[in-house]
Amino acid sequence: MERNLKVFLAVARSGNLTSAAEMVGLTQPALTKTIRRLEGDFGAKLFERTARGMVLTSVGETLFNYAQTIELKYQQAHEEIEAVRSGMVKEFKISAGPAYHATIAPDLTKQLSIEFPETNFILSVDVAVTSTTKLLDGEIDLMLGAFYKSPPDGLETLEIFKAEITPYCGVENSLAAAGILAPDMLRNRQWIVYKRDELAIQKLEEYYAEHLLPPPRIVMRVDPLSSAFRIVATSDMLVLAPAYLEIIAGASNLCRLKMEIPIWKFPSGAWYRQASRHYPIMRRALELLPNLID
Repeated sequence: MERNLKVFLAVARSGNLTSAAEMVGLTQPALTKTIRRLEGDFGAKLFERTARGMVLTSVGETLFNYAQTIELKYQQAHEEIEAVRSGMVKEFKISAGPAYHATIAPDLTKQLSIEFPETNFILSVDVAVTSTTKLLDGEIDLMLGAFYKSPPDGLETLEIFKAEITPYCGVENSLAAAGILAPDMLRNRQWIVYKRDELAIQKLEEYYAEHLLPPPRIVMRVDPLSSAFRIVATSDMLVLAPAYLEIIAGASNLCRLKMEIPIWKFPSGAWYRQASRHYPIMRRALELLPNLID
């Protein structure tokens, strides 16, 4: 990437000339000259010196946004060219949301490891909302989760199935035999929620509000989801989880509750960087995923 932009980004991120100079391998006077040259090119000050260090001006903020995009595109170009040249990646990192981490993501990772034995795999659990930035930054390569918004510049998606977030209760809970539930039957119930999934919690709160119910009584936020299943199985509490996990929940003595009006339905699938779509391993992952849905 162009050296002047590297210097600018280093100063913007560190807020300190000495630290920035060390980051880019320049002396401080040379770094200061580079910033002055940039300010001359743009005809405006990019930084203000303050007691807190170097702070971006409004013009500097604008350049910072563009510089980050240029940096990202450069990294993605380098990444894609290397993958095309070598035909492999050394490490492949997958992040899986609640509907995926019990069966789909492990099965995918296992099959890929067989077909790409020279690649190391890292499988982690997270939700799409908190993984998008990690995907853009290259901290993960493939994200499996909800399509909670349109993909930002640099990312693409592949829909795998329509997901539904639904309540579960223990098999001894009175709701287990209630048939199809009206929203009012959730009134005053205690909930355990998956603490990573703030969006699902928000949807539950919106559901209660839309049906003129008092706010849901969330008494516990748990990670991992299997811990919530264990607690709910022997209590009167409810847990919010993907409908796709019904068989796994049943093995934990839980019953999926069928709602007259679903709490939240959404498209779900794979998120990945545009720059990685030509990787043989990414192409194979996207081919395998639809076949891993039961």
